[in-house]
Amino acid sequence: MAKVEDFLTEEFVEEVSLPSNFTYGKAIYRRGAVEFIQHEAKIIEGWAGGLQGTIKDGGGQRRRVTFKLDKDKLRWNCTGNPKNHQIFCKHCVALALAVHDSRPPR
Repeated sequence: MAKVEDFLTEEFVEEVSLPSNFTYGKAIYRRGAVEFIQHEAKIIEGWAGGLQGTIKDGGGQRRRVTFKLDKDKLRWNCTGNPKNHQIFCKHCVALALAVHDSRPPR
């Protein structure tokens, strides 16, 4: 059975995000500004961001991010992006990076 976390490799994240979003998302992740709401095989949701400081340092608004498998295709959404756009923003990057450090026990 395919799982969301199987798709979220660092290589995939780097490929689908702009270089600036990858850099800023790593800063959010490194500063610990990711909180999981739900972590299951077919859906992962969490909050990312909400830190003080510059964007380069991971500062900015807090956004809700959802990763969901739809017929074994990964879909994502951030509340900071326009509706139904598949933009892999800095908040998506931060949550994706946190997934691999927060896998629940099997």
